[in-house]
Amino acid sequence: MNTQLLLRGTLLIGGLLTAVIGIGHIFMPTAGYDSSVPQMMDSAVRDHFYYLGTYAICAFLLSFAFLSIYFSGLKYPQASLIVCSVLAVFWVVRAILEFLYPVEIRIFFLRTPHSVLLPVILLLAIAYSISALKYLRHEPRM
Repeated sequence: MNTQLLLRGTLLIGGLLTAVIGIGHIFMPTAGYDSSVPQMMDSAVRDHFYYLGTYAICAFLLSFAFLSIYFSGLKYPQASLIVCSVLAVFWVVRAILEFLYPVEIRIFFLRTPHSVLLPVILLLAIAYSISALKYLRHEPRM
């Protein structure tokens, strides 16, 4: 397979999947968690960690998704490689964090989100990593 095509496909598909995850975060504070979750926090903690944290994660994910999708369409593979590599590191770190701090509270319809989140996160980490490494290994340097 052409390594540039793999790089571009990974950026496009990874970006679309990341956008779906990001969009889901828009609805998490109001519809994603059980109503008892924010009620367990005092208002300052709720505003900071529950609302600000969730919406900030949403913004980060949507920004990463936009960059990934945008760079998938460019014909500058070195620049796309940088984005792919950064996203590989991001998703690898996120996978490690999911192992250390598994999500064990109900989110939307998922009673055990960890069992769904971990494979999706690993898929993104592996796809971005393989694509970046394959490109680095097979394409000539400029």
